[in-house]
Amino acid sequence: MLSNLLSTQDRTKRAVQNIGISLFIKGGSILISFLLIPLTLDYLNPYEYGIWLTLNSVLSWVYLFDIGLGNGLRNRLAEALAKGDNALGKIYVSTTYFCMTVIISIIYLLFLVAQNWLDWYEILNVEADKVERLNFLVTVLFGFFCLSFVFRLLGNVFMAKQLSAANDAVAFAGNLLSLLVICACTKLFPSSLMLVGCVLAGSPLIVFIIATPFAYSVYKSIAPSFGYVRFDYFRPLLSLGVKFMIIQVAVLVLYMSSNLIISHLFGPQEVTPYNIAFKLFSAVSMGFTIIITPFWSAITDAYTKREYSWIEKTVRRICLIWLLLFAGTCVLLVLSPWVYRVWIGDKVEIPFALSALCALYASLINWNNIWAYTINGTGKLFVSLILSVVQAIVYIPLAIILGKYIGVTGIVVSLCISMFISSVVAPVQTRKLLIGSAKGIWNK
Repeated sequence: MLSNLLSTQDRTKRAVQNIGISLFIKGGSILISFLLIPLTLDYLNPYEYGIWLTLNSVLSWVYLFDIGLGNGLRNRLAEALAKGDNALGKIYVSTTYFCMTVIISIIYLLFLVAQNWLDWYEILNVEADKVERLNFLVTVLFGFFCLSFVFRLLGNVFMAKQLSAANDAVAFAGNLLSLLVICACTKLFPSSLMLVGCVLAGSPLIVFIIATPFAYSVYKSIAPSFGYVRFDYFRPLLSLGVKFMIIQVAVLVLYMSSNLIISHLFGPQEVTPYNIAFKLFSAVSMGFTIIITPFWSAITDAYTKREYSWIEKTVRRICLIWLLLFAGTCVLLVLSPWVYRVWIGDKVEIPFALSALCALYASLINWNNIWAYTINGTGKLFVSLILSVVQAIVYIPLAIILGKYIGVTGIVVSLCISMFISSVVAPVQTRKLLIGSAKGIWNK
């Protein structure tokens, strides 16, 4: 199927090459993430592990504070490179790094002040006698997340250059370091939520910090430089970035708030089975993301050059790949009880209904990502913005209501209902953009 995407066009070849390399590298990352779950569960316990998952979800909200600059950089840099304007690309990269550093420094200082009035035991519904120094752990983890803001911009630069495999390689190295350090911790140190949190949040950051100077020694023409910071170029980054930020808010509401809702309604221990089922079927989503990620910036390149037929042909073939993966997801669902036994043994019980709903949700994510990545590449985000806000507004009250009535499965039902809205509207906008009939909000 992927071989059919090959053509004489450089962007297609580059995309397919990145897919091939990424399938290998990202496959390793997925394997590591699966190995980390039973390893960490053995080191901690379901209650502490549930706290870590919830903390990770809550602190991921920090990524909103980049006001979409990362994805804004990805599109603007891709446009500059499509026009062969490396100097403009260097300005965008330099300005983004500088502004991001300033923004995140202010955010962290404000957080340190706010910590004096925050009680994370109450926020996460955690029993104080079971976990020590939770507030200090949050402060440290928030620092790691904030530093990641700046150094993970390298990934957006790789994406803009249609080098998603390079970004995946750095992420793989970070995941591998996490696995190796956690393995060492299980042999050398007693159980510690503090240690696990610092390792899992800090290891990927360390790898990005090391990779950054090496990468820009290769891509010197667009390497960040204080002399290329131009505040008048912040506006085009921001105008696109704010739209991405609002969409990111909705994504985080859908993806990350589930753990917090489950923890509040049922306790941290119930976060664990939900996340294990979600992790299993998210492997399919990760695989599909590997395939479509290189096409975001490739579509930006094609859209800038008005090569709409290439985009349309590519989208059709990606839809066929989605059908194959949907069939694979159904097979995985049938085999899931056996997979759980091999993977985590009898440590956690996963209801089949929860697995079925997670499988449906993963398929909906994949379907929506076909159109989301295409639309993101064009930069016509207004409809996506509206849809994301509607989804976020619908999801939280629906999840709380259904969660109270039918349990954890009600949370996943709410996710599926929320995602269905864009499953219908996004393909309509994509069609309008490619045939030139997009008017009004469809073309903003």
